[in-house]
Amino acid sequence: MDILKLIDSLEDLVERTRWRMFHRVYGLDEDQFFTLTNRLRASLPEEVKTAARVARDTERILADAQEQAEQVITEAKERAAVLVSNDEITKQAQRQAEEIIRRAQEEARQVRREMDDYSQQVLGNLEAYAARVLAAVRKGKEQLEAPPAHEAEAPEND
Repeated sequence: MDILKLIDSLEDLVERTRWRMFHRVYGLDEDQFFTLTNRLRASLPEEVKTAARVARDTERILADAQEQAEQVITEAKERAAVLVSNDEITKQAQRQAEEIIRRAQEEARQVRREMDDYSQQVLGNLEAYAARVLAAVRKGKEQLEAPPAHEAEAPEND
């Protein structure tokens, strides 16, 4: 479920509560509650924007690394073609081309690993933040659903 919808549901729950008195729902300051949920809602788009920016940056860096790898491969092939005149020179050029290709591929893998690690870190931070928000929402719902302490302690009338 979308986190903004969860916040809306939590606000609806507080607004529908029958046990109100002086802008309080059994000890819950309704104004403070709505102020906090509005601040929460306002802070979410920035985290979402950060995740989207990380994804775009990752794609751009991977595209740049791929372009560089292709350029290195093209250069290696051009150098190999120039050196084809002699058998030994051809073998040496082939080895150099393979080494250049291997280095380019390794460099591209390294860039991808670094970007994956960075993306994992940012997404992990975003996930932890969302988990904290969800836990706060659930705790709020539980507190709203739990009977007040003075009702739980009152003796039953038979």
